[in-house]
Amino acid sequence: MYMTTTAIAPTNIAILKYWGKEPGKEELSIPTKSSISFTVSDLETTTTLESEKRKGAAQEISLTLNGTRKAEVSSEHRYVDGFFRTVARFFPSVSEYDFRIISQNNFPTAAGFASSASGFAALAKALSGEVLEMGNLNEDRLSAIARLGSGSAARSIPGNGGIVLWQRGGSMWKSIAKSLYPHDYWPDLRIIYATTDAGEKKVKSREGMQVSVATNPLYGSWVRYEEKFLKAAMLEALERRDFPALSGLIMKASNNFHQICFGTYPMLRYLNESSFRIIEAIEELNAGGIKAAYTFDAGPNAVIFTLSKNEQETRRALSGIARDIRVTKPGMGARFSDKHLS
Repeated sequence: MYMTTTAIAPTNIAILKYWGKEPGKEELSIPTKSSISFTVSDLETTTTLESEKRKGAAQEISLTLNGTRKAEVSSEHRYVDGFFRTVARFFPSVSEYDFRIISQNNFPTAAGFASSASGFAALAKALSGEVLEMGNLNEDRLSAIARLGSGSAARSIPGNGGIVLWQRGGSMWKSIAKSLYPHDYWPDLRIIYATTDAGEKKVKSREGMQVSVATNPLYGSWVRYEEKFLKAAMLEALERRDFPALSGLIMKASNNFHQICFGTYPMLRYLNESSFRIIEAIEELNAGGIKAAYTFDAGPNAVIFTLSKNEQETRRALSGIARDIRVTKPGMGARFSDKHLS
């Protein structure tokens, strides 16, 4: 007989990027530096997890993602298998169950919108409701568990959402994510998702960051600069709700991240022609004063920060470039749901 738990987790958009795991600690997804993100309202993964005491010698896991049953040899299935194996190191009873996973995103998957973050955050949250041994985990520890599936998933766990800091930490239970300010801290802030290509990227983030750590000679300098200087400047701007100052820092961080990608060998080219047109459009929009800021994760699609008073002008600047524009705002974190997928 199956037990069933459903969880919903939001995506998040990092303004101080996560790109790389500490050498020797890759299996635990310990990052080389801290990152800062906004939890996003309305862009979510819903995951229903069914568990049953294991019947055979080997654990059985089935995965259905966005209506498609994933083969055991698929990368998605292998990532999920690896997640359960690693979690079982800390909670051995996880290996005593077979699992059936049904997961649905309401936004593009593997397109640079952090679908792995919401996906593994939802899975970790659901798992905590299924396995008695994990039932009393606090948010700090649950963020560490989510991190084992996808590093950025740690930032989608804190229930207050809003602005989240994922601390570098350095060990399993110290590298955790915490909400610095709740979802309603900056009510007139808008987060605009501008899609230029909804297809899956050629090089997934977990592969790309491994190559960057291994081959980019400037990688260490980037880590030190962001950890020592850029993080402190961002935290100060966030505390003051200083949009012009924060915007400049967001765009610098995005540019620096993609410089690391360009300096990787072989080169990682996540941006496309439309991405650069969006950068130019935002620069033109800001010519008379800061009205918006762009950031790009590992993909060609832009996320734009602006204030409510500048929302329409920002949308007009993006029209004709982006294929789809979706306006959202900071939101809450992972939560349980009584509406199960089937």
